[in-house]
Amino acid sequence: MTIEVRAISPVLGAEILGVDCSEPLDADTLASVRRTWLEHLVVFFPDQQLSPDTQVAFASQFGAVTAAHPVEPSIDEHTSVLGVDSTKDRVNWWHTDVTYMARPPMASLLYAVTVPDVGGDTMFASTRHAYETLAPPLQGFCDTLTAWHFDPYYAQLVAEGKGKEWADRKVRRLTPVEHPVVRVHPETKRKALFVNPQFTVGLKGFPGRQGPALLQLLYDHCTQWENICRYRWHAGTLGMWDNRATLHYALNDYGTARRIMHRVTLAGGRPYGPVAA
Repeated sequence: MTIEVRAISPVLGAEILGVDCSEPLDADTLASVRRTWLEHLVVFFPDQQLSPDTQVAFASQFGAVTAAHPVEPSIDEHTSVLGVDSTKDRVNWWHTDVTYMARPPMASLLYAVTVPDVGGDTMFASTRHAYETLAPPLQGFCDTLTAWHFDPYYAQLVAEGKGKEWADRKVRRLTPVEHPVVRVHPETKRKALFVNPQFTVGLKGFPGRQGPALLQLLYDHCTQWENICRYRWHAGTLGMWDNRATLHYALNDYGTARRIMHRVTLAGGRPYGPVAA
């Protein structure tokens, strides 16, 4: 299988053409797609015809598929597929998926089922490029830091008994978890910032306003236009991003139009920072 790669921006994002995601990939193609994904961090496969089963089968070639979500229900057709429907989910904030768990997903694969005629794009930010463009003294300082990740809304739902299966067990309690502020990528060994404004709730050892102020500086740096690509979805496009080195934001600019996406996630390991590396 011959593939064509079209970069979306100099920093991250690429379309991969010539791949039928509904069929198993041969070893060479699978290796080429994985190399492209690790380089560009988020890749898109246009013009696909995927059912929930074939989306999960494609994802499983890159890692172990998780349950749909620790708290949100799956779609009826498959327990590993999360439905993101604009009638209840807009997700218009910068975040990295599920970092409030001790082992956040390695990757997310999002399939466009129904998209609005205009609007509904997703923005992605490279936290790897953000780290690499920090001033060296700030890089070194961030290398030593630890952050707390938590989601009080989901914690309340879990306390009410609404937790789902995750990592082969039912989620019965959510408490803040520690992750390094700088994460070492287990495959490329490159460093990336690993904080996000939706689920990072504080810095360990930073009282009062000191922690939020430093985190805001990092968020502002991550989401500069130079670190971002923006993608226009079409029905049938499959996107795949590296959850270890990206943020994303779904634009809520399409009014009452319907937007339905199916998300599959791949299991990840416990994040580690430069000290542990």
